[in-house]
Amino acid sequence: MMLPLCKFYRYLIYRMYHFRENDIPVSKVANVLITLTVVHFIQLVAIVIVMDKCFGTNLWPSFSKGAQIFVWSFMVLHYFLLYDKKKWKSFDKEFKDETEKERKIGFWLVILYLVGSIILSFVAIILVC
Repeated sequence: MMLPLCKFYRYLIYRMYHFRENDIPVSKVANVLITLTVVHFIQLVAIVIVMDKCFGTNLWPSFSKGAQIFVWSFMVLHYFLLYDKKKWKSFDKEFKDETEKERKIGFWLVILYLVGSIILSFVAIILVC
């Protein structure tokens, strides 16, 4: 049995991939990878800053040095873990039968996650600083 978060993440990737149907597949994969990398990187930066402020740790100097390694590792791992053709076909098969109403709700949930998580990350940083 899959965890609900795992299903949402698969749906997030599926919906982002199908956001613009006219793009070529390589462009779609690149857009998904870059978007998820940016969103997760902002979340990670917010966590590091909040931990530094709340717990008096000093993670930021060492984190900023490893940021490039994180970004490239994240993108490469996501590519190999999620964009295998067999896995992609299973994502496509899992969500292809959604109704128009489910598609609209799913679209707004994805937008809410992407934009909302970035906004909440910045709000958390502002509140602790």
